[in-house]
Amino acid sequence: MSTYFSGFTPAALQFLEDLAKNNTREWFAEHKPDYELLLKNPSLGLVDVMSQRFEDLGLPFVSTPKASLFRIHRDTRFSKDKSPYKTNCGITFPYHARKNDTTAVNSPGLYVHIAPQDMFIGGGLYMPMPQQLKAVRERIADEWQILESILRQPMFMTEFPNGLNGEMLMKVPRGYEQDHPGAQYLRLKQYLVGCPLKAEEIYTEQIMDIIEAKSVAIAPLLAYLTEAMSA
Repeated sequence: MSTYFSGFTPAALQFLEDLAKNNTREWFAEHKPDYELLLKNPSLGLVDVMSQRFEDLGLPFVSTPKASLFRIHRDTRFSKDKSPYKTNCGITFPYHARKNDTTAVNSPGLYVHIAPQDMFIGGGLYMPMPQQLKAVRERIADEWQILESILRQPMFMTEFPNGLNGEMLMKVPRGYEQDHPGAQYLRLKQYLVGCPLKAEEIYTEQIMDIIEAKSVAIAPLLAYLTEAMSA
């Protein structure tokens, strides 16, 4: 695994564009060295460097190849689209004290998405299990003010100006007061934040500084969610 990272290249985005047009096992086998050179190896380098940065910051983000890198292969078992490969590069940094507990979609964390027409960095809790969602709502019901104070922190608002979003129920779920002061948070089924990335930001070491700033800003929110689910 590389310990060096200087950014992705325009050729990486071109590879993803070409893959979208030639999404077959035969094409990918022929161009696998390009994938490793342009996407996999730089991603490994970024993960390695961010691991040290998170350690220096004292933040419990997991940054390892196993936990952070999404496979390029698609799971087509339950999909009508049988294209074998993803046409994006996804890197996740789960927020965990336990480094072996790394189910990305069910765990709070930070996420970097790289695709030719869609680049962003975001985070939160994407697909909580029913018991996890119930635990988060129970904490919000009792301590919604803490969540709101996190979302109003100046650094959070600077790094994530669109605030907290996600799929939302039409009404406050059963078991909670319909006029609860934290009703907007109780109605959420996901707890997500995000903002777009520019191509030039991923082409240099600047992406590491961006990830670091976002990680510091989102950490209190991820801690809030993690504590709720661990109670």
